[in-house]
Amino acid sequence: MYRVLIADDEEIIRRGIAKLLEKDNEIEVVAQAEDGEYALELAKKYQPELLFVDINMPFLNGLEFIEKIHEELAESLIVIITGYDDFKYAQRALQLGVFEYQLKPISEERFYDTLNRAKQRLSSSHKQQRYLDWARMQLEKNKANLTAEFLDKWFEGLYSETEIEERISYLGMELPDKFGVSIVHFLSNDIYAETGQKWDEELLFYAVENIAREVYEPLAPISSCKNSSGDLILISASIPVEQWNLVEERLKMLLLQYLNLEVSLVRCVGENYLTLPEVYEHALSEIERQSECPQIIREIKDYIEENYSDENFSLQDAANFAHVSPQHLSRVFRHEIGITFMDYVTRIRIRKAIELLRDADLKIYEIAQKVGYSSQHYFSSAFKRVLGVSPLEYRKNEQHR
Repeated sequence: MYRVLIADDEEIIRRGIAKLLEKDNEIEVVAQAEDGEYALELAKKYQPELLFVDINMPFLNGLEFIEKIHEELAESLIVIITGYDDFKYAQRALQLGVFEYQLKPISEERFYDTLNRAKQRLSSSHKQQRYLDWARMQLEKNKANLTAEFLDKWFEGLYSETEIEERISYLGMELPDKFGVSIVHFLSNDIYAETGQKWDEELLFYAVENIAREVYEPLAPISSCKNSSGDLILISASIPVEQWNLVEERLKMLLLQYLNLEVSLVRCVGENYLTLPEVYEHALSEIERQSECPQIIREIKDYIEENYSDENFSLQDAANFAHVSPQHLSRVFRHEIGITFMDYVTRIRIRKAIELLRDADLKIYEIAQKVGYSSQHYFSSAFKRVLGVSPLEYRKNEQHR
């Protein structure tokens, strides 16, 4: 469908043009105006692709309208409507780049000839735009592949300093002096089964990468690739620790919420880009260390999943379950997981709360009770501490996504 605007101070002319256009099922008349100023306002609002404009309108004449509309709708076509007395203005309009003119009284045959030629021009423009969009997409895709290939070889230490600088410049990458390497590691051996859906491998990785970009890029631009183990590697400017904690938690929550994926996430910081391979190796070692979690921690994590909804659940309960002292469990848990026992319980509760927030019928206080908080205020405070927004704000944001 082609959107059309008609602007003429004579109602009989506007109605006549609209009636002629009714016979073409590829045309939609989106607006009509009786003066130039109103026509300009409607054109900005409806973005018509074809405009029929009287050369001699009140408030803003056709020539003034053409000059202004070219600033707003550079690709739109304008057909000028003019009388014999205004023909010198029509010639000026043609110099301003209008598509065609129509003399009053309008000839039906000439009108449809103009309309068909305008549609052909618009169709050609649409095809050209689609091709340009496709070419741009292919260029970005190729650039992404080249970037991933470059990073993969860089991690292996296969480039000299000069080669690194040349490729960074060629790919238009921005690597600050102080940077961070993050590894998103999928906890399941079969992440495609884990999602509960039949995902194409590349499509799933693309989805994970997009979510990561959504979380990271408000803070710092990132470059990304996939390593041989299928992990997502993200490189960005160094992020302050307090912001990194929020980034880590939000990314984990979103991957679980939208893709049903559980991941572990590590980040290591480098002082300059030449140290990237060493920083990457350090991050890989940390991922491997986390993967070798002692049996007691795996059992405790399962126990937390079963008992987080109990508002009285404590470190002492978990220690009793594992037949160890609370002090010993606290030390082991902090060493293996990287956060305290109760911080981990809080994250589990908030993760479960996010799932419940999808149910619009559940009140915030009801969700608080279901995830182990007797106080709605305490729940909201914990939620905001982890994700940076209150439960109510989070629900509103998700409803507007």
